Amino acid sequence: MKTRNLNKFAGLLLAMLITPISGIADSAKITIDVVSKDEFVLFLLKNDEYRGFQCSEIRVQAKVVDKDGRVARRSIIALDVAMPANSLEIRLEAGKEVIAALRNEMNQPRIVDVSNPQYRCEPKTVYVTADKKVFRDRLQDGSLGPEMVWIPAGRFRMGDIQGGGYRNEKPVHWVSVDKFAMGRYEVTVAEFRRFVNATGYRTDAEKEGSCWWDEGKNWRNLGFSQTDTHPVVCVSWNDATAYTEWLSKQTGHTYRLSTEVQWEYADRAGSITKYWWGNTASHEYANYGKDQCCEGLAKGKDSWVYTSPVGSFAANPFGLYDTVGNVWEWTCSEYEDKYSGKEQRCANRGSRLVLRGGSWSTEPRNVRAATRGIYSHGVRNNIVGFRLAKSS
Repeated sequence: MKTRNLNKFAGLLLAMLITPISGIADSAKITIDVVSKDEFVLFLLKNDEYRGFQCSEIRVQAKVVDKDGRVARRSIIALDVAMPANSLEIRLEAGKEVIAALRNEMNQPRIVDVSNPQYRCEPKTVYVTADKKVFRDRLQDGSLGPEMVWIPAGRFRMGDIQGGGYRNEKPVHWVSVDKFAMGRYEVTVAEFRRFVNATGYRTDAEKEGSCWWDEGKNWRNLGFSQTDTHPVVCVSWNDATAYTEWLSKQTGHTYRLSTEVQWEYADRAGSITKYWWGNTASHEYANYGKDQCCEGLAKGKDSWVYTSPVGSFAANPFGLYDTVGNVWEWTCSEYEDKYSGKEQRCANRGSRLVLRGGSWSTEPRNVRAATRGIYSHGVRNNIVGFRLAKSS
């Protein structure tokens, strides 16, 4: 094995993990590059399988040398690392606290070498939980599509229940909802890339050369870091709809964006508060912005200024992740200033379409369950992504 230091461009430490999976004839392959930088180790994780893995521990031995030539050896460990299916690259930094501690006894310590990588990874349940609420449809090549959650039928009050919201959140009204399925997570970069690679699709941002006001930016190149497990952004309603049409053909089931009614019902998950957890916004539950629009804020469990990997916070009672913040999510419903029925159905296109949920740069007031966003079908932005829906 060789090592690579990003500052000196020497070699590579490449480790292959072959993990037999009980009950499955073939084996799963995980590739892990370990790259040493001066003050931390960078794990580059890749999972080529259509199965996810959970690594309880990834460990490497690091050689540390200081300015006076003194040498120390330390274990650098990453705990509880998720490797979703089809993850082309997950970048994970580790070891900063080790170097910080060594500064008390060494003169400008830095990592010069890494060796002896060790892993403990187990396959995750791939498509059905015990209660059968979570499922994944198979694609034409036999692989599995995005995780979906069955949302039970019910009836709820929609709109500005708490008061103090916007005029377009009225009238508050009762709505009945049939059973349907909703994406467990926002559609990820890896899932969208798979669609693009299979079809050669070019997004509106790629065709027109910009993501909102950012010239030259698109879902591949945003100006901030995204991995395969982050939500895809800079996608228009047209792009999101194209993905759902492709997935429908691949699975033989009808996928689409949710209606506005379905989205709010799924987000509230039986609650009548501003957020599914209560009436007070909290970075312990979601990735959203500063109190005044429009900048990201890393605070508490929310350690991301921009997008966070999907599933980084607790799920709501229906089992959905990131319905509050992270990225605005397209719905299929046409916008109207006051509710009068369009919120319950999909538009073919429409000049003004509804987004829900708020984003990493949205102020607390605008990540409430009742908040409505409006864009035209061709608009794309680095705060906008989407989530899937499917009828029962």
